[in-house]
Amino acid sequence: MTRFTRLLALALVTALLCLRHAPAIADAPSYEFISPLPGSAMVLPETNIILRPGGIVDGASVGGPLVTVSGSISGAHGGQLRLSDDRQTLTFQPTAPFTYGETVTCQVGSGLATDTRGMVPPASFTFTVAGPERETLGDSPIPAEDDEIPSPPPAGTPPTHAIGLSAALVADSLPPDFPNIRATVYGNTAPGRLFVTDFRLGTPVSSYLMILENDGTPFFHRQIRGQSLDFKMQPDGRLTYFDAAAGRFYALNALYDVVDSFSCGNGYSTDAHDLALLPNGHAVLMSYDRQIMDLSQVVPGGRIDARVIGLILQELDRDKNVVFQWRSWDHFQITDVVSHDLTAKTVDYVHGNSIDVDPDGNLILSSRHMNEITKISRATGDILWRLGGKNNQFTFINEPIPFSHQHCARRLPNGHITLFDNGNFRTPEFSRAVEYAIDEVQKTATLVWQYRLNPDVFTVATGSVQRLPNGNTLIGWGTTNPTLTEVAADGSLVSELTFDPGIGSYRAFRFEWPPVRPATIVLNPETLPEDSHGGWITAQIRPEAASFAISDVELGTVRLNGTVPADSATAKWGDAKKDSIPDLTVKFAADSVGPLLERGLNRIEVSGSLKTGEIFRGFAELRLLLPLKVLEGTLRAVSAPGAIPVVSAVGEGGAGTQARTFAVYDVQGRFMTRWRTTAGAGGIVTWNGRGSDGRRVGSGIYLVRREDPSNGPALKVVIAR
Repeated sequence: MTRFTRLLALALVTALLCLRHAPAIADAPSYEFISPLPGSAMVLPETNIILRPGGIVDGASVGGPLVTVSGSISGAHGGQLRLSDDRQTLTFQPTAPFTYGETVTCQVGSGLATDTRGMVPPASFTFTVAGPERETLGDSPIPAEDDEIPSPPPAGTPPTHAIGLSAALVADSLPPDFPNIRATVYGNTAPGRLFVTDFRLGTPVSSYLMILENDGTPFFHRQIRGQSLDFKMQPDGRLTYFDAAAGRFYALNALYDVVDSFSCGNGYSTDAHDLALLPNGHAVLMSYDRQIMDLSQVVPGGRIDARVIGLILQELDRDKNVVFQWRSWDHFQITDVVSHDLTAKTVDYVHGNSIDVDPDGNLILSSRHMNEITKISRATGDILWRLGGKNNQFTFINEPIPFSHQHCARRLPNGHITLFDNGNFRTPEFSRAVEYAIDEVQKTATLVWQYRLNPDVFTVATGSVQRLPNGNTLIGWGTTNPTLTEVAADGSLVSELTFDPGIGSYRAFRFEWPPVRPATIVLNPETLPEDSHGGWITAQIRPEAASFAISDVELGTVRLNGTVPADSATAKWGDAKKDSIPDLTVKFAADSVGPLLERGLNRIEVSGSLKTGEIFRGFAELRLLLPLKVLEGTLRAVSAPGAIPVVSAVGEGGAGTQARTFAVYDVQGRFMTRWRTTAGAGGIVTWNGRGSDGRRVGSGIYLVRREDPSNGPALKVVIAR
């Protein structure tokens, strides 16, 4: 028996054991997370080693020969030990790859310390590198079947974002190969623009990134040399998309410049299905891992040389180091697959197609070929629960139809989960959008909402569901028509957009674009008499939580309620509060603002463009008052510091018992204070002589009046301190 044959046999036996049991970890060290998992097999030679002992690591304890690594064939491996930016995770990157088929031993010495564990005990563990047959596979294409994603190029393919790209904003004409778009609006859509790419199932041609108005007019488009997927805005305001020609995700800023790229590490190619960017600057993405395995003893008729495709999840830190890795080989069984032939030459048993980050920080994975949604601990890698498929742990309520071959599982802020149910292998086959209320304690999944087209359509692959801020839902129908629909919470159709038959969009989204950065707005005055003429309303603009640089404001674009321009000549850049936070003070002509207001309290928007391509937006309240009518003979001179009776103008008489709102203004109409109270004994209403800041007002003339149920006449009060 040759050395190659012995290694191949060893790899096949090891792989078979991995299919039947989770890795043996009885002797594993008591770390919170280790990758590769102790006792695991079929690890790629380029892998790094990830150690998370638990707690914040003392940086001073990281160094020296803390980690030693040795391969049974390749011998000792030097490398670089890093403490990640989360200060909880250590990564060891070997200088050279391991050797196919060898067993690797890792030893962690003493001296490592964390804030919760103190001195961490020494540890030792092993894992096995994939056999030499894995090297022959490389990143060979995934078979088409019903797979909607074109195969990526081999890992290491150079980027293409600087080659073959053409960008265009709204122009008089569109390229001749630009998709034909038909759109109809029936009701009130959610704010924002539509994000789609043109997609042809099984045809890896170049495609367009598109940001569209509701009527289908392009706000932005850019042609990508390869097929483009998953075009969306990330929470940080950047745009990301997968370029199949480059085999990686790219990020664009609001000026549409390529500013970053994301690809898997540890020797794995990057999968196109999804990318999640986290608030801490980390990225979560997926890879498909092809291995040659003996399935003859797993299923009758299984091939001894089957090509089995597993799933890899990775988290990259800001320096693009892999700080979390999860492999389906370690947690799923090949027999978990549903409605797919295990005797085929190629078995794609997981087919992960979406990854979402739960508000609690853990991962929500959609595995299409297992009909399963899985929650995975991002701290430990353990499976927390399994929804749907052969290993379902939930009781479905109000749901007679199990979801099948789903896409785009997303966790909502209220804890519910939405997904696009493709409905493959169902009789009859039809697709729908669904929402489940998830009880993780009682393990129930209650169908609380669904949407089906009338008549039904069947989307063999792709599809998406996005819950919008106003309660509407945007549904991407993938490879069928219409391309997308927006529906209200009651199921009524709000809008529809479609490409020509044969062209779809992998996913469809709606986002407010350009990105909006929040600002704090303070108006002066806060009230405007209805009969006022001339004058100004001053707005102080401050970035909220340093969301943008005030110096980036394009002064000529600043508007009140989107229509009234700021007076550029009187604008002042400074620090009005003397708190080292720069601000901008602008003025708006009161005569132009008044017609935009309704009597009573109004919510006013102040917005403008930024040099970054983004916009800022903030809100404040402005009250429009009826002309102040002062009662005759109600002048009161008050010198005492106590409560001031104001019943003659604003009281309800002796029978007044209902709570009313009262307000005080100075003679220039500037707001002083407002309160809600019920008349006291004898119908008396009093004012404590203080402003809204709690301080006593100065000497002068003030106007007090009732403001509900309707604006009453004002009582003139003279304060003499």
